[in-house]
Amino acid sequence: MQNWTEHPAHQYAVDVTLGRVIAPAYVIKACDRYLNDLDRMDETGLEFRPKTAAAYCAFFPKALRHYKSQFAGKPFELLPWQQFAIWNLFGWYGADGFRRFHYALILISRKNGKTTLAAGIGLLLMVMDGEGAPEAYYAATKRDQARIAFQDAYHMTQASNVVKTYLKARKHDITPKKGGGRLAYLGSNHDSMDGLNTHFACIDEYHAHPNDHVFNVLKSSQGQRPNALHLTITTEGFNPDGPLKHLKKYCRNVLDGHVQDEAQFALMYELDEDDDWTDEANWVKANPSLHDAMNLDEMRREFNQAVNQGGSKEVEFKTKRLNLQVNAASTWIPGEVWTSGEMPEIVASGDCWAGLDLASVSDMTALVLAYPMDGGYLLKGHYWLPSDTVKNTLEKEPNHIYQHFLELPNCHITDGNVTDYASIRRQVSGVHYVDGVQNVDSNCLMMTENLQKIAFDRYNSTQIAINLVDDGVPLVPFGQGFVSMSAPTKQFELLCRQGKIYHDGDPILRWALSNVAIRTDPAGNIKVDKERSEGKIDPIVAAIMAIGEHMKAKPDEAYELEIISL
Repeated sequence: MQNWTEHPAHQYAVDVTLGRVIAPAYVIKACDRYLNDLDRMDETGLEFRPKTAAAYCAFFPKALRHYKSQFAGKPFELLPWQQFAIWNLFGWYGADGFRRFHYALILISRKNGKTTLAAGIGLLLMVMDGEGAPEAYYAATKRDQARIAFQDAYHMTQASNVVKTYLKARKHDITPKKGGGRLAYLGSNHDSMDGLNTHFACIDEYHAHPNDHVFNVLKSSQGQRPNALHLTITTEGFNPDGPLKHLKKYCRNVLDGHVQDEAQFALMYELDEDDDWTDEANWVKANPSLHDAMNLDEMRREFNQAVNQGGSKEVEFKTKRLNLQVNAASTWIPGEVWTSGEMPEIVASGDCWAGLDLASVSDMTALVLAYPMDGGYLLKGHYWLPSDTVKNTLEKEPNHIYQHFLELPNCHITDGNVTDYASIRRQVSGVHYVDGVQNVDSNCLMMTENLQKIAFDRYNSTQIAINLVDDGVPLVPFGQGFVSMSAPTKQFELLCRQGKIYHDGDPILRWALSNVAIRTDPAGNIKVDKERSEGKIDPIVAAIMAIGEHMKAKPDEAYELEIISL
């Protein structure tokens, strides 16, 4: 082709390296690598085939049509960054005559069309490559997630007279009309991947993968396909120690020149380390579609929520919209937000729900009562610690929060070095034994409060739970996973920020809150993370369980604020 250096993909690389297009450091390095490789083809044996690259880029607008939203029915016109990716992946060849890039990482924020691009690449490889019985798969941790890209491919096939000439779209796969092969989707069930002979593998949302098993299984299944492509396309995630971390590090080493790997391609759209995330001018670094196909107003609305609500909203915006890896132990709810609900003179009354987080061996036990009030909750806590734990801790850290246990009436120090379940039982149900004879204290919580339910974590609670149930305490198990904890955790955060979590300045609750780290799953569900929290968080876990139990009992009342506010 004539004047191929005028192609938008080549021009994108030139514009990025000259600073005409704003891009992050490692996209600039990817463009530098491309331009440098053009100059060193004689010495490396690499070959760039512009006619082939242009033909693969042209497949998208000529053969494919969008089917969603305002783009429905329009040709799939590749944006400059997408042109650059396709141009590189299918234009470079090695000295052996096969394609150079067998592995690719595209890290890009959500709403940039990554899944639709992945769907188009799958169809491209099924139609353009001339591969015998090509096998192509979209893979994710869950089959439903992998199905999203497949559905895009399915609908684009149905809408394209060109693609329908070659492929037949069915409910669960797309197959060539001649010669065999299939385009399908897979979950993380490794057994379903046995015996694959993969030409194209797309790992979707790699940030959600707990390990690299699926990644490696599909990679090893491509050994008999010399032009195979293993594509990882993902946003950033909430697991800083997952396999995506290691893949990003490897790709950075390749682009930095520390590792020589001619088969690895990488485009990583993310904010750079010193960028101000609140500066809208920086957003395009993680969102190269921003000024072409993305809804900027929607992004601005999400940004305003992140700034106004902070906490998990801020973490989600930084992670999913800007591809920033956020430290999970950063402050979830700032101290000034917590103190806005402080009401020292308030008196607890009415029905209440409670959460009980029981200690193991010699740790803290927390019981927090939540009284629904003025659209929020008044929290009252009770805490137990063995005396040896308090003593040993204060010897090492004289100013530790445990010094308050010596002063506060709601903090109960029990004799010895292990959790005293008998003391907890006596405080809750009043039941205790003197010389083998059962007695009941009339000032126990069951008699002084209108306790509706006490939610508890089954872990570490077998015998005490049995005893309390036998005493007539309305004890109910409460799951600690995302399904059970996400809604009350979000409600707790929302009400804190509205000043509707009321308390008497309890220093134990405030200390526990400052220790909380939040874990988020790929669906945006959240929960407190005991493993990564910096200190004890049992009182906050108990408070969230209490609120969650009330939300189950009074769903309309408990969710009203969240619906109105969000």
